[in-house]
Amino acid sequence: MKIFRSLIPLFMLLLTGCVSQYSITESELEGYLSDEIHFEVKEGNQFFGIEMRINNIDVKLGHKPGIMSVTADSVVKVRNPLLPINADMKTTFEAEPWYDAQSHSVYLRQLRLIGIESNPKDIEKAVKQVAPQMMGFLTHFLETQPVYVLDTSDSNQALIAEMTKRIKVMPGKLKLIFD
Repeated sequence: MKIFRSLIPLFMLLLTGCVSQYSITESELEGYLSDEIHFEVKEGNQFFGIEMRINNIDVKLGHKPGIMSVTADSVVKVRNPLLPINADMKTTFEAEPWYDAQSHSVYLRQLRLIGIESNPKDIEKAVKQVAPQMMGFLTHFLETQPVYVLDTSDSNQALIAEMTKRIKVMPGKLKLIFD
């Protein structure tokens, strides 16, 4: 029994060394967002209103120090009797990801809209007029929902979740830091 107790610290040291390089990749973030995040807005009535639904999200990590880029492909419908709009829209945001150790989740803060593109191009001017309202919905959604949650039902991720205190943005990945 004494030998077993003396091996526990060695085992924990080895285990810590194994998980000290754990990171979350861009594709893992995209997979989580595709599976877990469903964003759809319907505002207004049958005559005037906005509908917006995200179809796809792409993530880039570390293209700028400490920054995560999120590009969302959306379908946008603006209802009004004079100029109804149906468009595909691509919006790109930059944000600082941060780790909440209590919920074992990655969130975004300080979201900044970097660009908007729409298809068809000839209605881009009209889409940009309603873009602030639509971007407000999307910004609020992205800042209040986790973009990744460690799965504490998986024993490996549960251990990592307990040890992780913060994250560091690296090119192509979020490195989990155990302080």
